[in-house]
Amino acid sequence: MYKEIERLLLLSKRGNKEAKETLLLKLNPLIISSIRRYYNRIDQYDDLIQEGYETILQAIENYDPNRGVKFLGYVKAMLRYGYLEKHREKQFLSLNEPLDEGEFIDLLEGNEEEPTDIIIKREEIKILLKSLNCLTERQRQVVVEYYINRMSIDEIADKLGISYRTVVNTKTQGLNKLRKWIVK
Repeated sequence: MYKEIERLLLLSKRGNKEAKETLLLKLNPLIISSIRRYYNRIDQYDDLIQEGYETILQAIENYDPNRGVKFLGYVKAMLRYGYLEKHREKQFLSLNEPLDEGEFIDLLEGNEEEPTDIIIKREEIKILLKSLNCLTERQRQVVVEYYINRMSIDEIADKLGISYRTVVNTKTQGLNKLRKWIVK
């Protein structure tokens, strides 16, 4: 597959439109997986896919094989940074924006919490505390340090005397376990 992509890239750089179209179609799954991973907005999939195609076309033009990077790796990085940057963009909403229920400003309420919201939060906290018991000791420690004590991955690794990658893997496994336990 890599040789096919390299061949299509070479033809695309020479101006072969069919090769560009074929290359875009072959890289479509990469675009979709990048969207899901870095900017998963189902309501904008068509636009995001088009932006992915534009990114790949730009990558075809800018790619330099002499830099020692494979084209596929270059495209993955370009897509990742493009979607992450899009994720960082702030979308501003006017307070007078018309909505189905009136204007946005009409939906804003005071800072007081409703009694039902307080009860729901308490129940959610109880469920979360119970679900922490399904984790191993290390998973619980990593999750608590990261989300409750706001420690960085590096700080947790230093504190526990384990590698950065082990902390990341432990946190991921713990979160997956929590998700499964809570969804039950």
